[in-house]
This record gives sequence, structure tokens and C-alpha cells, in this order.
Amino acid sequence: MSERMDDVSVAPLMVSVIVPLFNGGPYIDETLRAILAQTHSTLEVLVVDDGSSDDGPELVRQMLDDPRLSFITKQSLGIAGTRNVGLGIADPRSEFVLFVDHDDVIEPHLVARLLELLTRRTEATAAYAIADFIDGRGDPLDPGGFAAFMRSRRTATRSGMRPVAPTADMTLPEIFLGNRVYPPSGVLMRMSAVRAIGGFDPAYLVADDWDALVKLARLGPLIPVDEVMLSYRRHGNNASMNTGLNVRETRAVWANTYYADANSPADRRRLRAAWRTFQTDTSRRKLTEARSAWRQGRRFGFFRLATDGLAHRVLFAPLRSWRLRPHEPRRTLAEYAALATREQRDAV
Repeated sequence: MSERMDDVSVAPLMVSVIVPLFNGGPYIDETLRAILAQTHSTLEVLVVDDGSSDDGPELVRQMLDDPRLSFITKQSLGIAGTRNVGLGIADPRSEFVLFVDHDDVIEPHLVARLLELLTRRTEATAAYAIADFIDGRGDPLDPGGFAAFMRSRRTATRSGMRPVAPTADMTLPEIFLGNRVYPPSGVLMRMSAVRAIGGFDPAYLVADDWDALVKLARLGPLIPVDEVMLSYRRHGNNASMNTGLNVRETRAVWANTYYADANSPADRRRLRAAWRTFQTDTSRRKLTEARSAWRQGRRFGFFRLATDGLAHRVLFAPLRSWRLRPHEPRRTLAEYAALATREQRDAV
């Protein structure tokens, strides 16, 4: 029996792949070739430049002979705004979206595997794969190390923080306490859910993807595929290596989530219970380390750890002062789309 491609019951599902680009010249060719080689080929690939000053844009232009690929220029907006521009101009037929960083490399079957899971699990808002490190040259870096980190999940229970199987659904309380689902290059999201949360919050400089995952988890679970399908490139320019910024934005995610108007009464109860369990667990660990420091004669370490442990014991909720304030008025996705200039081959 023949299949008609215009029959929505059999036509392949459209997936939008959005690639923010900023001075990614050394890596963008490899990143795009991996995307265009996906076994699920019904894609649009939107490379959105954020004011690159290297040869990255020209390298993208040289690949525009693939009709699935578009290059978008705009004013400089930062990573969240750049993702939102791509989201704003994505094909309305797309039911799923993948945000791939310009230096990461996805396996050929990543989209197909995650898409298969999301089409079966209609209540899920996203599905994600396991990642492992590569270095600037593309060679393995600490093989298995980051994959083990992603799999070493814990969640709050009535009896304390407990391990979670790497195949278990990830829900709001777990992703709220800590993010083990990054980079976003391995996360396929349901387009309707991403649009429902308004895209990415530009108040964040590095944690916009974590904040978005928390908001998605309010709407439905995040589903893992316990398989390494993403090479996460580590080099000296990774924004996530800024420790001070990461601490500030971690606190911001906690506070913004905890006090969000979008929380239902059930969400508030779950977040409150998870936070108190997490703080109690952290306090016990710090005080145990303090006692060990005292026995070893490390007086400064003892006082620092003891003070920190006691502070966690009485931190009953995130501080409201941790919340981020927007740098500018929030734009709608349509307003972000209006900022974009699309480039494709004339023949396309």
C-alpha cells in the first residue's frame, strides 16, 4: 500500500533545529554536518548569529546549498534572545525543536530516538540524551566522566535525598534542585510546550536553558534516554566555566522557580518539601565534613564548613533577593521574529 506524503497520518514530523552562533568558526562546520546527517531528515536548521566577528558566518553561508539550512542575522541579543529569535521564525509545522550549541556534535540517530519517545509519551514536554566530553580538537575528554555525572541523579524523598535511576522520568522537584540535563544540544522539546512558556528568559546569561527546563517540567515530565548521543565540547571559552556567574544564576533559578506565580498549590508543596530536604541533607554533609576537618587540625576549614552547614540548616526557603530582574522588557516570540533577517540560496 502506497503512502502519501501529504497525509498527516504518515508524513514525517517536522523538527526545527536552532543553532545559536557566536564566534564558533572553529566548530560550526562539524556541528552542522552532524545535524544535516540525522537519520530523521525532515528538518529545518536555523543558524542564528549573535554578532560573530570571526569566519563562522561565512562558513555557514558556504553550506546553504542544503535547502533545509537557513542563516539568520540580527542585532546582538545574548544566548537567550538568540534562541528566541530562532523559535520565533521556526516553521509553524514543526512539532518539536532542538537547540544545538555551535560547538557540540550530535550522533546521527539522536533526533530519531528522542522523537520516537516523545511521539509515544504524549504527556512529556521533552526527551534528552546522555552527553560526554570532547576537547577543542574533538578528542574524548575524561571519557565517561560527564555521562556518569548526568546519570548520578538524586531527588528529595520523605527519608532524604535518594538516588534516581537514570531511566526514570525527571519531574519538577528534581530539576528545580539541580540541573543534570545540559547542554541543551541533547534535549528535544515539544514545540507547543516551549511556546507556552514563552521561550527563554533573557534575564539569564548562562542558566536560561535550566530555567526553561524547570518551566517545561511544570507542564509535564522530562524523559531520559540512557544512551550517550551527544559530544559536549569543552574549551576555554565555555560560558559555563564562570564560577561566580554560575553561583548567582543557580540561586536565581531557585528563587525565581520557588516564588513563581505559575506554581500551582501542588507545585508549591512539592517545591517546599524538596527544598527543605535538600537543605537538611546539605547541612548534614557540611557538618560531617566540619567534624573531619576538626579532627585533622584544619581549624579554618572547620569554622568555614560549620558556619556553612548551620546556614543551610536554617535556610528554609530561597532568599527573595536572589531573584533576577529583567535587563529589558520581555519580548514576545513574534517580536523576536521581527528582528531576524534570513539568508538562503537564491535557488531554494
